[in-house]
Amino acid sequence: MRWFLFALIISGIAIGVPIAYSKFSKPKYILSSLSYSSEEIEKKYRDEVVSQINEKLQGKNVSTEVKDILEKLKSNLGKEENNQLVERLNSLLQDDEIKSVSSKLIIRWEPEEKKVKRGEELFQNLCMTCHGREGDSLSVTPEGLKTDIGYPIYARDFTGKYHREGKVVFKFASDYFGEFAGDEDLKRIIKEGLPGTPMPGFSYLSDEEMNSLLEYIKSLNPRWKFASPQPKSYPVPPSDLLSDERIERGRKQFMTVCIACHRNIEAGEEPLEQPLAWYKFDKKGNIITQDGSPSFQMMKARWFGREPLRRGKPEYTFATIRDGIAGTTMTPWRHLGDETIWDIVSYILYIEKKGFHK
Repeated sequence: MRWFLFALIISGIAIGVPIAYSKFSKPKYILSSLSYSSEEIEKKYRDEVVSQINEKLQGKNVSTEVKDILEKLKSNLGKEENNQLVERLNSLLQDDEIKSVSSKLIIRWEPEEKKVKRGEELFQNLCMTCHGREGDSLSVTPEGLKTDIGYPIYARDFTGKYHREGKVVFKFASDYFGEFAGDEDLKRIIKEGLPGTPMPGFSYLSDEEMNSLLEYIKSLNPRWKFASPQPKSYPVPPSDLLSDERIERGRKQFMTVCIACHRNIEAGEEPLEQPLAWYKFDKKGNIITQDGSPSFQMMKARWFGREPLRRGKPEYTFATIRDGIAGTTMTPWRHLGDETIWDIVSYILYIEKKGFHK
């Protein structure tokens, strides 16, 4: 009888504790106090584009049908109805300038519910700790995220909630002056990770899992369905990439072009800290202000030779210099020309190999 009572007590504990925990414990992943509505974001976007079209129509005779179509396009419509209206609008106006604006209202993608659901499961298991429960970068680590050399860093905000212009920007995949990114560029980052940061690579994900995860991430901001991001191009490195001549030319260019932010690496100078395009926020997701203005997240320029390159392949480094890093003060330097950019890449790889100041 005593053993029976003992077993009964143990069973009660085994069943009761999880139930009590689920009912009364505080959730591990808090939600940001900053409100966010997909419907309002899409509505605002539509209003902005329609307003741009109306500006171009000022002073012109506009039919009642055109006015009706523009009014309807302010509503959050489904893909078929929406695109038919845009097509009809363009056929009525026959204006290339307006067509370039109305093309912003073409829905090019819509999330598939099944994929989104599967992607959300993967996101919760793999990404939520750093990117937040809502994908807005409100991480759950009490001390915050840091790079390998101890600099504070924020995970990417997939919602645009904390971007100064409400954009969804990926540093190494978005166009410097645009937003969003091509699927293959994002998959490449997810697979390979970003060395020197808490972002690991998930090369073990199957194609189905990767596509589902991406489907969920894209579903977090409704403007993504209007986007048409262009994929990045990665050139083949020259055969003499690490030649002494290239390294020396690259050193001279670096001391002219890059030294302002990255400083003199070989002399032991520490890179400068620069503002990013995202607002700083506290552990509850409130935007931090100073003197009544929002504070921006800060990031030091890459400390070559001490921390790993975020995208380590030579062609990635080339693309970073050529295209810039979206959301940062690292602007595109394509005007230097391919040969000069390869010279700088050569010098950076030389610094990395020497491992100065590690």
